[in-house]
Amino acid sequence: MVITVVLLVIDRQALFQWLAVRQQDAIDYTSQNLWKAIGIAFVVYVIVTASGFPGSTALSIVSATILPYWASVFTVSFASTLGATCAMLMSRYLFRDMVKSWFGEKYDSFEEAWERDGIWYLYSMRMAPYVPFFSINLLMGLTKIRVKDYWIASQLGMLPGTLVNLYLGSKLAPLSELSEKGFSGVFTTPLIIGFTLLALVPIVIRFWIRRKTDRLNSD
Repeated sequence: MVITVVLLVIDRQALFQWLAVRQQDAIDYTSQNLWKAIGIAFVVYVIVTASGFPGSTALSIVSATILPYWASVFTVSFASTLGATCAMLMSRYLFRDMVKSWFGEKYDSFEEAWERDGIWYLYSMRMAPYVPFFSINLLMGLTKIRVKDYWIASQLGMLPGTLVNLYLGSKLAPLSELSEKGFSGVFTTPLIIGFTLLALVPIVIRFWIRRKTDRLNSD
């Protein structure tokens, strides 16, 4: 109820224009202080990923509207892996019993899948997650996986989704253009390709994983 009242009071057009100005300020700052901007984005993304705060995907897309594409790939790929590793280690050394009791009976099915497929199970969840990434981080903390193996599997497994999300973000028009032309005026071919990849890549990966899993089980 309170949120509804606030939304009615706020001038949405003015809010949109304010966000457009803030975005342009961030772009201008990045053009003059690229490595500082990368450092700020890196720290923010590590904190968001490690804490499990929702919105990491949206944050990655936003970063691609401000940073150059290569810089956003570098930042999000390594920061998300570092944040995931921090969350895994916290689960292993600080919250082990709490995490195990939190998942309850679901942990038994996870443990069975982990013992059967090993690190391949982690790869499959990273590439086409069956559960949210933060839950994966917590569950993997209950295993004996080595930090190095966890890092590599997470880095490589999350990379396809990261590339697609950031490509989409890099093709989004600035908010100032959206404010002037509307969404229909900035719906370009690269943007259509980005949305198509965003929809198709998880399906293709899931199909590939299923075929790979069936082949391994048949062997």
